[in-house]
Amino acid sequence: MRKNFWLDVILFVSGLICIATGICLDFHLIGREMETRRLVRDIHIYSGYVMTVGIIFHIAWHGGWIKSVAKQLLKK
Repeated sequence: MRKNFWLDVILFVSGLICIATGICLDFHLIGREMETRRLVRDIHIYSGYVMTVGIIFHIAWHGGWIKSVAKQLLKK
């Protein structure tokens, strides 16, 4: 239960960071300096990596539940 909480926190925070930096990059809300733009782009990319790894762990930890629900849905 405790690991699920921390995993959810990590997914939520990395998702927010990825969304915020993506919006900043897409709408050019960042200054004109290339260093700042590169930093925000790198933060965006690495938060996406963290989120991807978190999703993989989330799916692996809930594999039994996913199988159970899939069986119930396929029976109908």
